[in-house]
Amino acid sequence: MKILDRIKNLVQGLGRTKKTSGQVNMIGRSSFELEGRELLSAAVVPASLKPSVHVANQRVNQAQSATPRRWQWLVGTYWNVPNRGLPAIIFTPSTGEIVKIPDQTVYHISGYKNGYFWGETVAQYGGSAPSSAALIGSVTPEGKLLLSFNTGSSTTQGFGSMTRKNGQWTMENQMFTGSASTLVGHWAYMVQTKPGMKSWKSLPFVNQSVPTFLSNYSLPKPTPVN
Repeated sequence: MKILDRIKNLVQGLGRTKKTSGQVNMIGRSSFELEGRELLSAAVVPASLKPSVHVANQRVNQAQSATPRRWQWLVGTYWNVPNRGLPAIIFTPSTGEIVKIPDQTVYHISGYKNGYFWGETVAQYGGSAPSSAALIGSVTPEGKLLLSFNTGSSTTQGFGSMTRKNGQWTMENQMFTGSASTLVGHWAYMVQTKPGMKSWKSLPFVNQSVPTFLSNYSLPKPTPVN
């Protein structure tokens, strides 16, 4: 007997029926047609693995009840790139080369109101000198981020989201910036740093304390007028 005939007979045998109390019970019969052949689908999700109605409703309620006040705690926080997130890339269109370089970016969020926040940023790419940028950003109640870094002559935008990782809030950010001759791209899970932490005393890559590194900021600080 051909192998395909044997498989077909096996599937038909699994689909046999039996009559009980005037009703027809299908035994193992969950099949569909695919390329003219019957295939048996025995996938059953145990009830224990299905989320309860209570859990599902709780998730919906949490999403609906989120407000901008959820992120008020961002005021006064400092953020940096951890070791594993340092690699950025530089693309040179004229040669087609893509080169990996380290990028440390640190920002201090000095203010927050109704989903908008602002502060000061200092970044250093590879062997270049530290550069300043004023930070203006927004975060939705659900945690979606839009970041704008203004140097006084140009603006770079980044996108991201507030993401729980290893038990703490991180900013999962990504951006590309540059010109017709050079393009720089970077993404990372930015993490908080504060006095007493190792990163506060010595930032990855630049090996400077947070206060020393941020002392390179040379632009007017964003300040609300009311």
